[in-house]
Amino acid sequence: MSSKIRHPNLFLTNVFFAVGLGLMSAYGQSWPTYHGGADLQGSVDATIPDKPERIWSYNTSGSIESTPVSDGERIFVSPGKGRIVAVSLKSEKVWEKTFVSTNDAGDETPFRFDGPFLCHKGLLLAGTSRGILLALDAATGDEKWRLDIDGILLGSPNVIDEKHVVVLDQSEGSLLCIDIETGKTAWSTEGVERCDGSPGVGSGYAVFGSCLAALHVYNATDGKHVRNIEIGGDGQIAGGVAIAGNQAFFGARDGRLISANLVEGTIVWSSEESIDQTFSTPAVGKETIVYTSDDGFVYAVDRSIGRTRWKYDTEGYPTSPVIVGDKVVLTADGSLILLKLADGALLSKQSISDEATSPAIVNGLVVVGADDGTISAWGTPVVSKEQEAGSE
Repeated sequence: MSSKIRHPNLFLTNVFFAVGLGLMSAYGQSWPTYHGGADLQGSVDATIPDKPERIWSYNTSGSIESTPVSDGERIFVSPGKGRIVAVSLKSEKVWEKTFVSTNDAGDETPFRFDGPFLCHKGLLLAGTSRGILLALDAATGDEKWRLDIDGILLGSPNVIDEKHVVVLDQSEGSLLCIDIETGKTAWSTEGVERCDGSPGVGSGYAVFGSCLAALHVYNATDGKHVRNIEIGGDGQIAGGVAIAGNQAFFGARDGRLISANLVEGTIVWSSEESIDQTFSTPAVGKETIVYTSDDGFVYAVDRSIGRTRWKYDTEGYPTSPVIVGDKVVLTADGSLILLKLADGALLSKQSISDEATSPAIVNGLVVVGADDGTISAWGTPVVSKEQEAGSE
């Protein structure tokens, strides 16, 4: 779900970039959470080249550790030290602000934004390691409200409905539903155990995993507990939970990728290919689930039965993958990697920096943050009429 960054500089290639490459997912041309929509499926219908070109790069002077998010007009990242930066889809800075906490003596300490952001209804919602949820005007960065949950916010906020979002207190493992107009808590749940991942929301459920080696299922409307689904073994869950229909897909500490039926409360299948922990968020395709593990591999399994279709060795530490049309997009050790969804064949591998975040897909562009301070956008360059005339 993340990565790292250093010194300010704006770089633009001498080309214009293509937008509107046919994104037809539920999130359209935006990327509101770190893994697409509220269901965290990380899958979008779009066309990108086998080897995308770097269209532009903007340096924020810092270290970007969480996946960029976008409302379709702006891209948002935190380069550290309490800073949040918003840039346009043409790499122009829209705003940059620093957010701090102030103690009784008047001393200011910059916030740490360790978790991913959320874009929703004109707001950017950002959680801090001190348990403060900030609601900012996405267009200006102006603070609308802040809420102290008296806990730790590590995972991503997520959307419950048009008026409400949900956050997960890492330390207690409790869900809090927040009214986005007032910043007041609408409902909260009892804590279950430490939770390091992000909740998925879909099919009327809010779902997350915990260090209890269990999946916790709640009614997304009122927060009532529906059930726990025991995973067993060394099955602690520290990644995001993707939801598709009545099924949830998630990884576990012992390397398993698991599918669970949320209605019946049963395990549908378990893929045990990985030999190391699987804490990434899987990408859910129509027939294929793609996930990564700390063993360095990208795995693709049959969505209905969990049988392995292929695997690819990144020889590094891969981030959460995204399915883009007929391709799989991810980063590993600072390289942007594209694979064929059908068979896992390598299409391209291009270096970005020492470390890079998992990708966001924004308006047909692959957008990543990196530890050298850059946000970079990759896609298909379009030659301008002036360039065409000059080449004749």
